[in-house]
Amino acid sequence: MTRRSKYAISSLAAVTLFMLLYVHGCEHEENASIAFPPPVGNVEFHSFCGFEWVTSPSQEIYIRLQQQSDLKQLIDLRIFGNFQPDMSDKEVLARFGEPSQTRTDNFGGTWSKYTTPLGYVEIGVDRRTSPTDDDDKIPVLGRRSLQAFTDKPPDAIIRPPLLDVMRQAAMMTPRANEREFSIFDSQHGLILGMWMKDGRIERMELFKPIDR
Repeated sequence: MTRRSKYAISSLAAVTLFMLLYVHGCEHEENASIAFPPPVGNVEFHSFCGFEWVTSPSQEIYIRLQQQSDLKQLIDLRIFGNFQPDMSDKEVLARFGEPSQTRTDNFGGTWSKYTTPLGYVEIGVDRRTSPTDDDDKIPVLGRRSLQAFTDKPPDAIIRPPLLDVMRQAAMMTPRANEREFSIFDSQHGLILGMWMKDGRIERMELFKPIDR
């Protein structure tokens, strides 16, 4: 075999290897649906990675509770204290007094901070614009929002049925460092959102008033 032939074969092998690695490293998505025992019901797992060589995958988990199931079976609701997402500023002030802190975010939403047994909540107006909007973003009127924050480990907040879902999510996509959980009631209404990063709870948001 001549030197030129060896060089051509080596070049071809290098190009083939590069293409295989490139295709594997490009956008990658995995979806799965698993039935869990009550109270959880059906759970959909969606994993996405834009470029596997340089980025970690993210994961979205959609939980649909079975009938007669209750959110308190999944999380310790003390993380939200006695606050409800539909409370007005006037109601909050009358019931809980002055907040420990107030702030205005980059979208013009105003937030009041109150401590709870498991951390703190921020209640206010979410005026974030849609990520699909163009450069001429127009601020929306906003919606009342109740968000909870904690520095406690997940197993101090989350009940065993939801911990089982979290373990399954970690088994399916172990490299994911960001996970978003959306919990729906049996009528498909969104109740709760939870965002986790590096195994810790970043924040929770309660979308509907719930009985304690």
